[in-house]
Amino acid sequence: MNNRISQMYGYAVCLITVIVMLIAIKQVVDAAIDLSDPIRAEGTRMGRTLTNFEVYKVEMKNQAGGRAQAGPMPASVAPVKVAVDTAASDSALRRLYDAERETATGNARFRATRSLVGNLLLIVLAAVLFGIHWRWLKRRDAMPSSA
Repeated sequence: MNNRISQMYGYAVCLITVIVMLIAIKQVVDAAIDLSDPIRAEGTRMGRTLTNFEVYKVEMKNQAGGRAQAGPMPASVAPVKVAVDTAASDSALRRLYDAERETATGNARFRATRSLVGNLLLIVLAAVLFGIHWRWLKRRDAMPSSA
């Protein structure tokens, strides 16, 4: 009975380490892909498109227009039309876009690197545990049983 319990323990550890390695390998692949193109990595966008400046500009202008129209306006206050210098606003939007894009890229690279390192260490640890238990099981099976 004691032999069966130790044998079940050894095979259970080996099975669990194989499952952990398979999951960690998938995470390593995801992290490597995120590192190759961090701007498209999952979780980098903060509600806006950062892959294209023109799309970003349209979204920001729509957002600004939505904010100006949002909320009740007293009847005594007439809407004021302000002439906007499009060249200045484009350069300001470009600076905002570049800063937001740089922040998103840096954050995505950091998360991908952290995930890559953590999952590679997990794979190494699981492989070591698997190797130790597999060799232990093979030595146990090779020993003559005293039944």
